[in-house]
Amino acid sequence: MVAHVIICAFRVCSLYVCVCADSARVLAVNATSIGLDTIEEEEEKARFFAQLEAGALSTIDYSKLNRELDSTTSTMGAGFGPQALSLTRVLDQSNGCCFPSRSFKFHLTLFLPQITLICVFCAGQSYVQSGGSDMEALHEAYRQIHVVEDSDEHNSRQTPACCKHLFFYDMKHLMSVLMCDLQREGDRSVVEELRVQLAQKERELQVMKEGAEELNSLRQQNYLLQSKLRTAEEACQKKRWAEATDSAADEKLRQIDKEIKEQETLIKGYQQENEKLYGQIKAQQVKSKANEEAMFNENQRLLSELAFTRWQLNKTSRTVGNVCLMDHTQRITDLLVQINTLQRNEAKLSEDIHTLKQEKQALMVDLQLMKKERELAKARAMSASGDKTFEMRVLEDKHREEVDALKKKLQWFAENQELLDRDAGRLKVATAEIHQLKEQVEKLKMDVGKRSSEQQRKTKEKTVDTKRMQDLQRQVKELEQILRRRNPNSLPALIYAAAATGDQGDVAANTAPPSRINALLERRIQRLEAELESHDEEAKRSLRAMEQQFHRIKLRYEQQISELETQLEQKQQLEAAHSAAWTERPRVSQGPTLEEELQRVKESHQEKEKSLQDQIESLQEQLKHKASTGAQPSPGRHQRQAEAAIGARIERLNKDLASKTKTIQELCSTVERLKKERKSMLSVPNPRTETRSAETKRQPGSAKTPCPAAAGETHGGEETFPAAHYEKTYQPTVFTGSHISEVLQENEALKQRLELLELRSEQQREALKADAVHATEELCRLKEHSAEQLSSMKAEHLRVLDQLRATHALEHSSSKVAELANKLNTQEVMMKHLQDQLKDFKRAKDALAISRTREDALQKQLTRLLTELKEAKEVQSPEVKLLCGLERKILNMELRHQHREKELQQVQIMTLEADQHSEAESWKRLAQDKSSELEAFRLELDSILDILRHLQRQGVVLPTPDPLTQRS
Repeated sequence: MVAHVIICAFRVCSLYVCVCADSARVLAVNATSIGLDTIEEEEEKARFFAQLEAGALSTIDYSKLNRELDSTTSTMGAGFGPQALSLTRVLDQSNGCCFPSRSFKFHLTLFLPQITLICVFCAGQSYVQSGGSDMEALHEAYRQIHVVEDSDEHNSRQTPACCKHLFFYDMKHLMSVLMCDLQREGDRSVVEELRVQLAQKERELQVMKEGAEELNSLRQQNYLLQSKLRTAEEACQKKRWAEATDSAADEKLRQIDKEIKEQETLIKGYQQENEKLYGQIKAQQVKSKANEEAMFNENQRLLSELAFTRWQLNKTSRTVGNVCLMDHTQRITDLLVQINTLQRNEAKLSEDIHTLKQEKQALMVDLQLMKKERELAKARAMSASGDKTFEMRVLEDKHREEVDALKKKLQWFAENQELLDRDAGRLKVATAEIHQLKEQVEKLKMDVGKRSSEQQRKTKEKTVDTKRMQDLQRQVKELEQILRRRNPNSLPALIYAAAATGDQGDVAANTAPPSRINALLERRIQRLEAELESHDEEAKRSLRAMEQQFHRIKLRYEQQISELETQLEQKQQLEAAHSAAWTERPRVSQGPTLEEELQRVKESHQEKEKSLQDQIESLQEQLKHKASTGAQPSPGRHQRQAEAAIGARIERLNKDLASKTKTIQELCSTVERLKKERKSMLSVPNPRTETRSAETKRQPGSAKTPCPAAAGETHGGEETFPAAHYEKTYQPTVFTGSHISEVLQENEALKQRLELLELRSEQQREALKADAVHATEELCRLKEHSAEQLSSMKAEHLRVLDQLRATHALEHSSSKVAELANKLNTQEVMMKHLQDQLKDFKRAKDALAISRTREDALQKQLTRLLTELKEAKEVQSPEVKLLCGLERKILNMELRHQHREKELQQVQIMTLEADQHSEAESWKRLAQDKSSELEAFRLELDSILDILRHLQRQGVVLPTPDPLTQRS
């Protein structure tokens, strides 16, 4: 690239020198004239540019040019600059005589920097050929240009200022082009490496997918072959048994067939009755569903009517003076009557379902009794006949039935091996958990035993200590008595005798009124118990008062929330109804009102929260005080129950407080969001009405959608019988050996397993989809991260270079020479930095090549070892091969088992999370529905109360309400 640029520049310069020489000759001939006029100058310029374009467009023989450059660079690089200088000196000397035209001299002096540039680039080319890189040659040329400029500074002063600017502009442009090319080449290499890595990853993924598909196909083939083998074995066994059996007792067989047919007819009758009952139950369920849907639709219609009437009432709330109250109360009573009737119908339907279930259970009991009777009849027939052949036949029939049942079970096990493996994994997990729990129970028992043994030891030690103390006291008394007996007239003996007489008198005095002390103690105990009961009652009353206060505060909060929501809805409707010009005023006024209401709600909530916390703290202090002062050492059962109830209520109140704080925080976030929306809509006034109207249209739809979902959930929860497509026709020859309850249980278990399999397959599909999405996102993220890293590295590099340039410029900004030296230093620093980077890249490249060679060697070694292993396996005996195959199968089974255990754990975690999420959503929906219903009823009652107050102010005497209205 550099050589091509140098050659083109050199060619242009040579053409320009030729043109200048031609013009000089013409001027020498026409020496008498003062100079060229404008027309001749224009012609000369046109000729020059035509020659320049012809030279640029002509094809270049690069090999020839390179040979010429190799032969002439050594002489040309050294001698071209002095020749140019001598040419300028000749021009200066012959200023007046030979070359009277100033244009030629100006063009020549203007082109001198380009000539020197070509010389420098020729020197750079020779530097490249001697062994340096393109960048080093470029920097060398740049340094020589600066040296030439410094040496020829006195010549450049005579030239105009535009020449210098043009020269620097050319150099900077050339440098920027070269730097851009280098950066593009680096970026291309990085992009190519990333593409290669991506293609490699895609190939690996494809190989993994193909391996998984092959594994699945092999498993299916294995299962098919096993099932075919089992069917063939069963057919062989049947043939053997058919050959072994003999047709001895046809009459007995006919009798048995008759009995079996009779039993089958009875079972068919019972089955038909069961089917009839099941159909009736299904019809009742369908009716109940239809009734529930009708109730739900009626409720929705009534809610819509109620919302419409509420909107009308809000619209005409100022002019409600002459509204009649009887229609409104009549509608409420009608609605209540309808609700009561529907509730009665629902209760009747539930009773019918209960009776049908009881009838079904009775029929099942009858069926079991009939089966028992059939077995008894068979036993009687066997005992009456007493024939061994008949007994053998019966035993053979039983054996056949058992064999058929076992075959069916084996077939089922073969078809549902995965289910069995999963169940085995679950059983293992369950057994492990049971063992862990047993160990924990044993540990707890050991701890309890240790504690009890320690307590027993302590009690034993206490008893031993008390006995020892008593023995010591007895010994002391005996010693004192011995001392008194030895010297009875001593002073201590007299004192002891006096004390003994006084003690005897006190004892006699004290023993007289024991009943008084007991009575006092009993009265005191009774008084303390009464005080405790009064304290308990006071605590209960205070807790009830707190609960009532809390519920009142809760209702107030809900009312305020509903008022705020209604106000928001009214504002949205007003803004949607009015035009853009009229909506600006309510928009401006809506913000401060909402802020004031929010501030008021916050303050009231904080005050109430503080009061509740103070009350809770006071109650806790009272409880502590009671426990410390009034409680006996062994408190009663009712006291402990009261304390537990108080603690539970306090915890419940704390939980309610936390939930209310959460709701208030959510309301704050919604208000802030509404503020932001208001600001954004104020900035764009016209489309706001459309968006608000769209939001108001969406809100009723979103409010209506959860209700059918909830209804569907309730319907799904109320369905106790399976769907119709799971039913099977009764075949008496299929399960003759097993009990019908066992068959039903097996059917239910199979259905549950089928549903579990479907759920797991869906979850696996979703997990695979999520993994694929995650992989694509990870790839995109890696690409973005690499691009960001590249851009950040480039920006950091440029910033460091700018800082270095700035520091050098600040340090050496004394003169022009210093500036040029600073530039040279910065270029040298840049070159060093780039050289370091090149060295790092070379090292990385060498390390990569070494690692690749190692990898290739390892791969070759691995392939060689694999081939040797295959050869050794081929040489092995069939027993060893069989053992190897068994080991492989065991390894595969272990891997499958581990994989299934992981899948089971993932499924359990996902099901738990899904259940929790669904429960939380259902509770949220319930809370929203209840709050909306409460708000609707509250608004209706407020409107009724306003109308009643207005009528009372006007002096209207109101009639007495009906009992239904009183109930409402």
